[in-house]
Amino acid sequence: MWKIGPKAEWRFLDRKLKLFEPLRGTVVEVGMGPAPNLKLYAQHVDRIIGVDCNAAMHGYARQAAEAAHAADKLRLITGRAEALPLEDGSADAVVMTHVLCTVGDQQQALAEARRVLKPGGRFVFLEHVAAPQGQWLHTLQHALNPAVGFFGHGCSCCRNTLATIQAAGFTTVDAEEFTLQIRGPLAVIAPHVAGAARK
Repeated sequence: MWKIGPKAEWRFLDRKLKLFEPLRGTVVEVGMGPAPNLKLYAQHVDRIIGVDCNAAMHGYARQAAEAAHAADKLRLITGRAEALPLEDGSADAVVMTHVLCTVGDQQQALAEARRVLKPGGRFVFLEHVAAPQGQWLHTLQHALNPAVGFFGHGCSCCRNTLATIQAAGFTTVDAEEFTLQIRGPLAVIAPHVAGAARK
């Protein structure tokens, strides 16, 4: 992730800048990994809580925070999206990018995001998703999903994530669906959705 991630980040830069610009106060980033998002929002928030189930990622996240001149703002926690070790209403925003494709229970992860948000808080997401049913890409995704899960550490390319977010109890959901220009087998992760929801 540390080596390959930056090579793909340019594809999402404009959308992430737009999504992250309104973030203020305390931000919880779930599935922070090596923290490629930090440099895009660290300077205009007060506090960052990074949650990842893999403690081996914490060192990379600290490096990213230092590079973004935000090491003093960052607190790292080992935890799962489905059971965030945080108090109710403790965050102004929750960020998940390319996380809901791997969690064991999307509904529970979203319920946890809502729980830790303050009233009116913002849930920001960017995820690869299933192609519409009936498209050739949808069929390909289902055929290759076992391989995607194996090589992607449990990742699924067949999830209808936007529908799950819309059913998660947020007061509003604003989302954009888009498809990356990817050829070959990696086209299975081309369909994406990005947006923000309010508690």
